Parts: sequence; C-alpha cells; structure tokens
Amino acid sequence: MDFDRAIEINPEIPDFYIDRGISFRKLTDYQKAMVDFDKAIALNDSCARAYYQRGLLKAAQHQYNEAILDYNRSIELDGHNLEAFQTRGEARAFIDDFAGAIADYDKMIESSEASGYAYKQRGIFKFQIQDYPGAEKDLTEALLHEKDDKEIYYQLGWTKSNLDKNDEALDLYNKALKLDPNYDVAYGLRGGSHIKLGNYKQAINDFNKAISINDKYTRAYFGRGIAKALSKDYRGSIADFNKVIELDNNYAQAYYNRAVSKAILGDHQGALPDYDYIILKDPKNPEAYYNRGISRMNVHDTEGACEDFQKAVELNFQPAEAMLKMYCPKK
Repeated sequence: MDFDRAIEINPEIPDFYIDRGISFRKLTDYQKAMVDFDKAIALNDSCARAYYQRGLLKAAQHQYNEAILDYNRSIELDGHNLEAFQTRGEARAFIDDFAGAIADYDKMIESSEASGYAYKQRGIFKFQIQDYPGAEKDLTEALLHEKDDKEIYYQLGWTKSNLDKNDEALDLYNKALKLDPNYDVAYGLRGGSHIKLGNYKQAINDFNKAISINDKYTRAYFGRGIAKALSKDYRGSIADFNKVIELDNNYAQAYYNRAVSKAILGDHQGALPDYDYIILKDPKNPEAYYNRGISRMNVHDTEGACEDFQKAVELNFQPAEAMLKMYCPKK
C-alpha cells in the first residue's frame, strides 16, 4: 500500500500513520516512525494500537521506561491485547523489574493462548528472583510445548543445580548439547554441576570444551580455576583467575580466589593486593578480612593482621576470635 498517497487523500485517519510508522520502524528509520506514531495519537489519543506500536519503537531504541508507559496506556485502552502484556513484560525484565514481568506473563498464561514461550520466559524471570521452585515448574511445563529448545534444557538444568539436583541438571545439559554440540554455555554449566558433585576432572574437561568454542567465556575460565584449585592445582588455578581478570577486571570472585591460591602456595605478599581489592569492593566481607589477616601475619605485619581479625569478629566471623586470642591478646 502507498501510505504516502493514502495519507495525502485522507490525512485524518490514524491507522494510515500507524501502518507507515511500522514500515519506517522495520527500516530502522526510527525518527520518521516516531513522527507517524505521534501523529496517530494526536489524531486519536484513545487509539490503543498507536500506543502499542510506539512502545515497540521505544523498546527497539532501548528506551524501556518510556516504552512501558506506552504499553500501560495501550493496555488501559485494550486489555485483551496479550502481545502488549508480553512486550511490557520483556521491557520490565530489561530494567530488572522481574516481579512486574512475571505479573505480565501471568496474564498471558491465564489466557487460552498460553505457549511454551510464555512458560519459558516466566521461568527465566522467576530464576532471576531466585524463585527456583517456581522456575523449575514453569520451565518443565515449557518443555512439554517446546521439546527442541536447547535454551529451556540449559535453563532448567541451571535451575535444578541451584536446587542441588545436580544429577538431573547433568541430564538436561546433555540434552541441550545433543541439540547443539557447540553450545558453550551448556558445557560451562555442566562443568559447574560436576564441581558440585566432586567430579573435578570432568568439570575441567567441560570448561576446556567451552573455552575451545568461546575463548572469551569468562565464567568458564573462572569455573576451571575453581576446579583446578579443588584439585590442588593452585598454579593452574591462578593462571585461570588471571585470565578472568584480564577479560573482566571487575570480577571480584576471581581476585578473592586468586588470593586464596596464592596464599596456599605461600605467596602471601602477592595475595595481599587481591584481598585489598575485595575489601575495597565489599567492606563487609568477613572472610576477606580474616584471610588478609592470615597473610599479613605471614609477612610479619602483626598490627595489620590483628586489625583484620578484629574487623572479622565485628562482622560475626567466629574463626577470627581464635586468631585474636592467640596473636592479639590486647584486642
């Protein structure tokens, strides 16, 4: 349809502007699309379709808060448009309003048109708020609808792992990998479950595979570092934590675990800057104070060590009390 011609003939019909705006949006000409949607609303400020389409446009530009306002208005005018609930839920998830996103997907699932996608997304949102039983239920339901969706298998596996059902998690990761043998995330998560089950060699093999597929996979290097440390390969773990920090210099747990491995190898001087970093980022981390105290004691900084043990005690870390009594009687 020639929208320009239609508008020239009938310039007071909002749907012509909406349809042309949709075409502009598909062409990523967002400025022209916005002009058309604004015009449609100016002609009829009770047009649910115009608000909905303008919301989609704003979401495409990552303006999620503004998009939500348009979705709200669209839903006020037409509460039967389930796509508006879906897209509002997605926008809410982008701003970490997972409770709001769940409420929108509740509305979708209450309808007779509930799909595997709806259960999958709601399960993922529940996972984000650590409602693992709820996520498990939704993702299990999603699998009944979408048996070939690798993401559901890995997400349900991750959920099972958080519920300490790691044998079930392994089975789900295996199914995800059967669908996609190069699914790096599934290898990484399977490696995590192997760690929880004490299968450190298998974990390292999975992390190796994940890294061979994606050499920027930060969590795989971190997981492999943990598995190596638990296998008493502390030098290997340090190398992996170094790589994590190279890829993401704000990865706090990599600094902490690198410090622990260095301290176990007797490099207490090398461990101290890592503990300093952790305490700077998380000044209420009692274990970091306690472990830094031990490293300070080993480099003969008794005063600094006692200050750390005292701080750990103040943060209710009981093992520090024994260190205070043994090395810091005046404390």
